Amino acid sequence: MKFRTKVKVVVTLFAVILAIGTAKAQQPVMENLHLTLERALEIALDQNLSVKIADEEIKRVDWIKQENWYTLFPSLSANAQYTNNILKPVFFSDFFPGGKMEIGSTNSYAVTGTMQLPIFSLAIFKNIQMSEIEMKSALESLRSTKIDLIAQVKNSFYGVLMLEKSLKVLEDSYKNARETADNIKKTYENGLASEYDMIRSDVSVRNILPSITQAKSGLELSKMQLKVLLSIDLNTPVVLEGSISQMESQIGTPPSATELSLENNSSIRSMDIQMERVDKSIELIRSQRLPSLAGFANYQLQMQSEDFTFGNRWTNSVAVGLAIQIPIFNKMSYTLKERQTQVVARQLQMQREQLENNLSIALVNSINEMNRAQVQLISDKEAVRQAQKGYEISKVRYNTGAGTLLELNDSEVALTRSRLNFYQTIYDYIKAKNDFEKVSGDDKLINK
Repeated sequence: MKFRTKVKVVVTLFAVILAIGTAKAQQPVMENLHLTLERALEIALDQNLSVKIADEEIKRVDWIKQENWYTLFPSLSANAQYTNNILKPVFFSDFFPGGKMEIGSTNSYAVTGTMQLPIFSLAIFKNIQMSEIEMKSALESLRSTKIDLIAQVKNSFYGVLMLEKSLKVLEDSYKNARETADNIKKTYENGLASEYDMIRSDVSVRNILPSITQAKSGLELSKMQLKVLLSIDLNTPVVLEGSISQMESQIGTPPSATELSLENNSSIRSMDIQMERVDKSIELIRSQRLPSLAGFANYQLQMQSEDFTFGNRWTNSVAVGLAIQIPIFNKMSYTLKERQTQVVARQLQMQREQLENNLSIALVNSINEMNRAQVQLISDKEAVRQAQKGYEISKVRYNTGAGTLLELNDSEVALTRSRLNFYQTIYDYIKAKNDFEKVSGDDKLINK
């Protein structure tokens, strides 16, 4: 019995292991999504949820626009009514016995049709014009969303490239420190190095590991942020094509102060549309003081009977006419509304001036940052060259016994820092350029 039990256990375990292996083999393997900057921008503009929300807003405003146009069409309505005259209406006259006479029958039936057509109403046309402005606002909001999205995708894309290069620098630094520590350990074991140098080199290696771990976490988080901007599955592995160091050749002369223009800035254009909306609101309020003219047509089919029957003759009547409505006194409500809206218009004008000043400062700051990064890049490039040379010299000096471990560690730290600064400066220039294009309202990529 014991032997059979053992056999059953072995067979069961084998079956479980086989099932687990089969399940893993059947799991779909997600392929890497290779992204260039152009491809990333294309996906973002097509799939980003903020862009889709702005598209839906345009559809909503378009329905409002059609609704306002339909107010110019005739309106038709029908009404059917049954009345039971429990006490019939009477007509008073001295010619009748008792001085009165009942009118009508106990049961009354009526079917009425009514048509109304606005002939002149300035308020209707102002509402139509307001819907046109709302459409302009929705389109500008979509444009603004796309410009912001392009800047965010660019910053995120190059941020990932920068972090990948920084991680490579840290891994190279760890490799060099590990190689140095291993050599010192062998030298110590042969009695040619001190225990202090061995401990110091091992500590230097261990001090780099937290930076590598932090860089990996930052890189993973940056990739997730890019996936969110592209509205793709967070579990999709992405591989970015390109290198941050390749952008060095694309760094050119920043725009001059004479090229500053806010004509295409989305915030300014949105503010102008808002001011146009307020001006049209004032016109709408004023139009409500004017008379309005409408045409109407009524058709009525009716019949009465003492019994609840429909056998009597039905009679019909038709009437057409014009109706004019003239506002005479409205408790000053239109005047007060107009004054309130005029205050809003003055506030918007001041806000626009303030916004324009702030955006001008932002443009100048972007140009200054590009100039700073361009100058800093020359210095960083030379610093990398000298730090590499210094590290090689200190390494030779230490191996020949002319230098100390402290010199070697300092030169290694200086080389790592200079490389990180070099890639950070390239990213700073790219980010400043993206900010400049965003503030200036560059929409070349949108119109492609």
